[in-house]
Amino acid sequence: MIKSAFAVYIQGIKTAIASRMAYRTDYFIGITVMLIWEMVVPMVVFLIYRSGVAFPNWNIYEVLLIQGIFMIAKGISYPCFFGIVWNTIVRVQEGTFDLLLIKPRSALFMALVTGFDAEDLGKLLGGGVLTGICLANLPPANLAQWLNMFIYFILGQGVMFSFAVIMAGTGIKWVGNFRLYEIFDSVTAFGIYPQSIFAKPIRIIISYIIPIAMIGAFPASILLGKPVPQLGWVSLGVAGFLTLSLFYWRRMLASYTSAGG
Repeated sequence: MIKSAFAVYIQGIKTAIASRMAYRTDYFIGITVMLIWEMVVPMVVFLIYRSGVAFPNWNIYEVLLIQGIFMIAKGISYPCFFGIVWNTIVRVQEGTFDLLLIKPRSALFMALVTGFDAEDLGKLLGGGVLTGICLANLPPANLAQWLNMFIYFILGQGVMFSFAVIMAGTGIKWVGNFRLYEIFDSVTAFGIYPQSIFAKPIRIIISYIIPIAMIGAFPASILLGKPVPQLGWVSLGVAGFLTLSLFYWRRMLASYTSAGG
């Protein structure tokens, strides 16, 4: 079953990439524009540090490392997961969401398979370059730090998937509204800066309840040798957030009324 689902997903990726390659110039322009947009926040941080202002106990490369890892996380999750958001919104708006409901697999899986967005791979490229520059200017991390970082990074991908599911579920009722992406960017902005700059109640929320810090701040902190919450507690937070997102999706799907008839 898992092998079959994976094969279907890979075929969906191939189809999406092939369709974008039919208009290569448009594809590469889209990637370039997206990359420039993603570099706005790192450029602002660069200008802040150039002006002589700094986050306490964080140098410029440490802060940019958070944003580089955050961008890598988006570069993976946006092509792989976030296609279910616009895919669901557009299909509900056009009245074609019913086609996913009659498939032999779940509607969420089919929205995932048919929603791969190759254009978002530009985020992965930009994040990789930014992270590489930062690591070259910071003390090297040991193997244990890299392994621990990888675990936290995977949990961060679980958080991103949860956000995508919640946004897609909202798109079933909030028909045709793409402002969900703006809301997501506003909420996750807490995860692209050092957590030490926030008040303790905020840190608790973004660490355990809505674990945004898992996306970029915690993986970067591990590589830098800075303290992070214990894996067991943050894992419970991610598991709870994922469970809540899937429950929300099922509730929204149950309330869906077809545009047909």
